[in-house]
Amino acid sequence: MVYLSIGLLLVGAVTALNLVLILAVIRRLRRHEDERKRLFGTENLESGPPTGEPLPAFTAVATDGTLVDSDALRGREAALTFLSTDCSVCVTAAADLPEAARLAGVDAEQMVVVIAGDEATAREMAAPLDGVAKVVFEEAAGPLSTLYAIKGTPTTVSVDPEGTVTYARAGTNPVLDRLPA
Repeated sequence: MVYLSIGLLLVGAVTALNLVLILAVIRRLRRHEDERKRLFGTENLESGPPTGEPLPAFTAVATDGTLVDSDALRGREAALTFLSTDCSVCVTAAADLPEAARLAGVDAEQMVVVIAGDEATAREMAAPLDGVAKVVFEEAAGPLSTLYAIKGTPTTVSVDPEGTVTYARAGTNPVLDRLPA
């Protein structure tokens, strides 16, 4: 009987400890969610060049070996999308971009996708974008991300035909609704 009482006491203590740990995890998740909402809620995080300013000049080499530069984006609406290999939302955004481009009538000359991070993972992310966008790889906080003041991913930068930034924000997935029509 003593062993049974000790066993029940031990099970009760472990259960109480488990409850305390679960409550601590829930509290931390709520804080994390509040922070995420603050950054990416209804008001997306400002990221990228200021709206109304000229698109910063850049030159890069796409994965297909072609030269991509800001001058090539002039004369038509265009979109630059910045993704990161360590961003789970970015993986979804990259997979959704081909359908969004098709619906928006955007061709590969109007869309540049910059993927920062591990090159092997970036290649996997870029696979669905073949023929849909000019894809550029760079290291985390690489030259394009730095030039464009990217503060979070995914970030979408829309440009009008005159080369003026019309939209620049990061968020959980602003990519699909901000492609040029």
